Amino acid sequence: MVTLPDLRNNERIKHKTEIQFENYFSGRYYKAKMYNYSIGGLYFEADYAPLPGTEIYIGIINSPYSAEADLYHGHIRWRKQLTPLMSGHHFGVGVKFCAPINS
Repeated sequence: MVTLPDLRNNERIKHKTEIQFENYFSGRYYKAKMYNYSIGGLYFEADYAPLPGTEIYIGIINSPYSAEADLYHGHIRWRKQLTPLMSGHHFGVGVKFCAPINS
């Protein structure tokens, strides 16, 4: 089996929690589940996923970043369609924050 190199700038930390995100241009809200995060971004799964480059705002209910701050601004870096065997959601989504989170 061939393994691909991890091209991430920051270590990913596993953390499952419910999130809600808003498509910046449409103003519509969607529910999703976050599975991991880093200082520069996060990964979530949802039944809707905007196209790469779309700006979103993310509300994290159980934020690993801060007990006080739970709203983050980012953009979609990539999305992939998931099969029912992979997940209960239709899409996996990679997000990069527009500004780094101060830890």
